[in-house]
Amino acid sequence: MIIFGTTGIKSTIKSGDFHCPQCEQSKPYRHRKVTKFFTLYFIPLIPLGSAGEYVECGNCKGTYILRVLNNNANSNNEQFMATYEKAIRHSMVLIMLADGVIDNNEKKQVLKIINKFGKNDLTMSHLENYIEQVKKEKEDVTTYLKKVGPSLNDHGKEVIIKCAISVAAADGNIDESELLMINKMAKAMQMSSAHVKGIFTEMFGESKNN
Repeated sequence: MIIFGTTGIKSTIKSGDFHCPQCEQSKPYRHRKVTKFFTLYFIPLIPLGSAGEYVECGNCKGTYILRVLNNNANSNNEQFMATYEKAIRHSMVLIMLADGVIDNNEKKQVLKIINKFGKNDLTMSHLENYIEQVKKEKEDVTTYLKKVGPSLNDHGKEVIIKCAISVAAADGNIDESELLMINKMAKAMQMSSAHVKGIFTEMFGESKNN
């Protein structure tokens, strides 16, 4: 059986120091490029072009759009919010919208999780406005994560999966449909099943990981 597919390989274009919006001070950075490769038996063989570029902070591990390199201490940090934090908000709202019904308890729960893992606190009013915005886009969570995945490092991907697990576990039990959704999200970001298993182990221990 021939096994083929694609994968993203990261490389560093340059490095230096920049004003990190999340650390709010000067920190080292790496300008990273993701190149998409055709794989045969999981071995990358043929480059298929660029899948994206981003700036990664060496301290907080946040990833940002390239324009952040022009950021300074007086800039509006909101416009340079870490890519993973934007992805947390967006993917958590998409998970809420998946079943077509959102109640107040669910919104409170998701708001608490977003603010736990993110640096920029969101209010309920902002969350409700954001939900209405996302509704208009009519995009499912896996499609969205496939799009932003190349701009996320392992740290960012892990935080998104931790948020999804926290939402699923909020009622005290993660059912099969929720587990399937989490695995689909991870696959969309090209995370291995072993990587996801490691996150479950980190959060709950071995007993919750089966």
